[in-house]
Amino acid sequence: MLRWTIGITFLLALCQAQAQTASMVRGEYWIDQDLGIGLNIPFSLADDPDVPGVQLPVSLAGYSPGVHTIGLRTLDADGHWSPTNFSKAVVIEVPPVPPSDLSETEYFLNEDPGFGNALTAWTGSTADAVDVMFNPDLSNAATGVSTLFVRTRTSDGVWGLTNHRAVVVIEPEEPSDIVRIETFGLPGPDPGFGAADQHVVSTPATDLAEHVFDAPVPLNFNIYDTLMVRALDLVGRWSLTNRVIVDGSTSAEELSAAFAISTYPNPFTEGITVRTDDDKPLRVVLYDPQGKLVHDKVRNGESYIDLHGLASGTYTAFFWKEPERIHRVQLVKQ
Repeated sequence: MLRWTIGITFLLALCQAQAQTASMVRGEYWIDQDLGIGLNIPFSLADDPDVPGVQLPVSLAGYSPGVHTIGLRTLDADGHWSPTNFSKAVVIEVPPVPPSDLSETEYFLNEDPGFGNALTAWTGSTADAVDVMFNPDLSNAATGVSTLFVRTRTSDGVWGLTNHRAVVVIEPEEPSDIVRIETFGLPGPDPGFGAADQHVVSTPATDLAEHVFDAPVPLNFNIYDTLMVRALDLVGRWSLTNRVIVDGSTSAEELSAAFAISTYPNPFTEGITVRTDDDKPLRVVLYDPQGKLVHDKVRNGESYIDLHGLASGTYTAFFWKEPERIHRVQLVKQ
C-alpha cells in the first residue's frame, strides 16, 4: 500500500511571475511526463490577473515510491501560457500494520543470548505491552551497574525492537531488629528523624507490620489527614517514612458498605456492637463529646463495647483495620 501526497500547498498558480495583465482562466499540471501544452491535467482559476495563494490538490495515488516531478503552468484570457513551474513530491510506503496481539516478553542482562533464548518476563495476549509489569531476576547479577534489555514477540513470531535501561545492583544489608517507631501527623511539619512522637518496641523484631496499630490516633485527625510512620533498627538505620491516610464516612452505613466495618446501633444508648465481616483485627478508638479518650482496643470478629454511664452527645470514632488507612465516623449517644 502506498501513501500519496495530497494537497501540495506550494504548487501555486504563480501567475505573478508573468509579465502580463490579462486575467488567467485556467491551468494544467503534469507528473513526471509533460504531454504537451494544453494536453495535461487541467484545473480552473479565478478570472483575475493575479491569483496568489491558490492551493492545488495533486493526487499521487498509484505512483511508485520515490521522488516525482510535478510541472504546472497557467493560461490567460489572451491565450498566453506561463512558464512551467516545477516542484517535487515524495511517495513513501506505508509501514505494515503491526499485529493486534503480543504474546511474549523476554529480558536479559548485558549479553544478548539470541532471540527466544532470554528469560521470560511475561506471556499472554495483549495489543500493547506498555503496561506489562514484571520483576526481573537479578539474583545472579554482579554488584554495580548493568543493562537490562527487554523485547516482545507477536503471536506470529515477529520480534519487536530491543529496549534497554540501566539498573543498579547493590548488596542487600543484613536486617536488624526494629527497636523504636515514631509518628507525626500531616498537615504539619516533619519534626525530623528522632524528634517525632516516640514509641518504644517492647519486643524488637525485623518485621513489625502490625506494630503501627499501637500509634496514637489524635482526636483532631480529620478526613485526608495523614499519620506518618517510620522505624529505627538496632544499628541506627531509619526506614522509609510510610503513611496512613484518614478516610471519612458520612454514616455508619456507608462505612459498612464500603469497608466491611459494621457499628450499630447509631444512635445508641448503652453501647455499640462492632463487627468486621472478614474477621481481621480492628482497632477501635473512641473520643467522647468533650474530646476525652474513652476506648482504645483491638477487636476481632464481633464484639460489644459498653459505653453505659458516659455522657450523651456526638462521639468521634476511628476504625483502623488496613495498615495504610484509618476510618473516621461520627456516632451519637442519646
